[in-house]
Amino acid sequence: MNKMRNLLPDNWGLVFSAFASAYGVGLLALLALPFLVSAIMKDLQLDAAQAGFLMSAEFIFTMLASLLVAPAMGRAPRRTLALGGAIVVILANLISASLHDVYTLAVVRCIAGIGAGLCLSCGNASVASAKNPDQAAGHMNILFVGLMAIVMIAFAEAMAADGLAGLYRAIAVTNIVMLVFICFMPQRAIPHANTPHFQHGAKHQNLFSVTSICMMAAMFCFSMRDTMGWAFVEQVGVSVGYTSEELGRLFSLQSFIGLLGPVVAATVGKRFGMRPPVIIGILASGAVSLGYVLGEHSKPMYTISVMMISTSYFYALAYLTALAASLDREGRVAAASGSFLTLGIAVGPALTGLLAEQGGFLLVGWGLAAMVLLTLIAVMVPLAAIQRQNAAAIDPVVTSA
Repeated sequence: MNKMRNLLPDNWGLVFSAFASAYGVGLLALLALPFLVSAIMKDLQLDAAQAGFLMSAEFIFTMLASLLVAPAMGRAPRRTLALGGAIVVILANLISASLHDVYTLAVVRCIAGIGAGLCLSCGNASVASAKNPDQAAGHMNILFVGLMAIVMIAFAEAMAADGLAGLYRAIAVTNIVMLVFICFMPQRAIPHANTPHFQHGAKHQNLFSVTSICMMAAMFCFSMRDTMGWAFVEQVGVSVGYTSEELGRLFSLQSFIGLLGPVVAATVGKRFGMRPPVIIGILASGAVSLGYVLGEHSKPMYTISVMMISTSYFYALAYLTALAASLDREGRVAAASGSFLTLGIAVGPALTGLLAEQGGFLLVGWGLAAMVLLTLIAVMVPLAAIQRQNAAAIDPVVTSA
């Protein structure tokens, strides 16, 4: 019974509100990305690169808003900011559903990005207030995968029924549901003075230190690699013979299978340290992306790779989020890292569109491999910092650099 209790969240309100804010509003457009790209190309008569740039503009403003408020996360009224950001996103999505002019739509999507950025920053910062940030991050990702399983079918049906307008309405409805959970978000950071990280300097981690910058760079490269493939996974699926409805069901099915990833992360936690699971997650998610991008001429290869997307991605994301949260108990590094996660999402679609037009998905594959390598290089610095913090917690004489 005690073991089962240890697997459950210490603070249900914190986990659900952080999930709703960061993922249910802040990154919901990421789940809809493959459908949005296809609907934008079809309804607005844009090519792949133009559709990618339109989505990139929204994510860039998400990143900027999230990054601007990240330094203030130690004292900012998180619940108020998150609720305000969610309302902005809901209104922007409802307005977007009635627009047909590309330039007006781009402006409204940038405004939606600002609201999403506030939610993303507040949600990620809240993870650092959990007694066990790695466990809380795992629980958040379990909820994110569950949400993905539901909305993949809903978004596919909405696009089939009413195109781009139907998609934006479906996203708005999902955002409205998330408002209820955001109300349970703690307004301020919750100190846990009995935790090793709080005692030995993680609280005072400089947001502009080499460790923090490398953490942000790792998040950027990780999300850029993921979005480079994910933005066009629907397009590749159509090329191998799937319909949009079939792809919606396939994406939903892989989401259910994907529960395995964050469940393992939440269960195992830091039992084997942070280094092995972080490295395994980065390599596994990179291999899966290469599989479905290079599977444009092989339906079995594409299908198998797609079925592993959520498992590998959310396993890696849970550990990366926990790593960022462990570096700073006030949540500033976690919030800033979430901003750079969004920056990677912003750059990915545009870059993939350009690479695909220049050299097809083979060139995209080389770009994915490069991002995997850069992610591994960047993440080594924060992993070393956590190792020093753990050593300091065991032996106070050990000083952390």
